[in-house]
Amino acid sequence: MWEKKGFTVVELLIVIILMGMILTVTLPVSYGMYATYNASLRAQEVMAYVSGLRRDAFLYSERKVLSSQDGNMTVDGEKKIFKEINVHISEPIIIFRNGTSSGGVIALNVGDVVQNLVIKSPLGDLSLERGEI
Repeated sequence: MWEKKGFTVVELLIVIILMGMILTVTLPVSYGMYATYNASLRAQEVMAYVSGLRRDAFLYSERKVLSSQDGNMTVDGEKKIFKEINVHISEPIIIFRNGTSSGGVIALNVGDVVQNLVIKSPLGDLSLERGEI
């Protein structure tokens, strides 16, 4: 008598087909999650920088004006370049000497994901929100 010690070709093909079907569903979702995660990491770099500007404005009693030019952030007219981030500020954001702010939104494009860095007036609270293209 023959003992069955392995899988048949049909069984292996069924498993391969099932794995392929699972991957076609999960890979696009996983890629989207990774792209959003990467965009959030990049946006947090800008968030930390703006937070540092607020601190410096308060500590050194300096007024800072944030705007954008050619996809880069400008602080008092000087460009600040962030790797892989396209920055757009529709209206200049002013950080006053006491650390308060005029408020505004900084749109951050990382690949095909948009994050909005919202600076709330008057205290300058920072928050990240998912934006739309």
